[in-house]
Amino acid sequence: MISIEDIRSFIQNENYEFYKHAITEAKKDGVEPEDVVYVLLTGKIIERYPRRCRVLVYGTMVNGLPLHVVCDYSDRDLIYIPTVYIPSDDEWIHNYQRRKKEGKSDA
Repeated sequence: MISIEDIRSFIQNENYEFYKHAITEAKKDGVEPEDVVYVLLTGKIIERYPRRCRVLVYGTMVNGLPLHVVCDYSDRDLIYIPTVYIPSDDEWIHNYQRRKKEGKSDA
């Protein structure tokens, strides 16, 4: 299991890579790579997907908007960022930290 402290260490040591999909989705929402890094350094893990070696990190960007970042920790030397998105009120409650419907996505 990975901890938020482990993720922060990867980020601080610049041992991370974005999937192309993450960059595309971020641009659609007006999110910059610096926003993603900030959330990973200040956010918290809100969901775990152990079968896929992934976690969902929640945080707020400097501008105050919420952001979800999926981190893949299947590689021991790098954290991969498959996708990022601004969570919607339709799907999330409790300050975008809990899904409205039971049953977790397998990100």
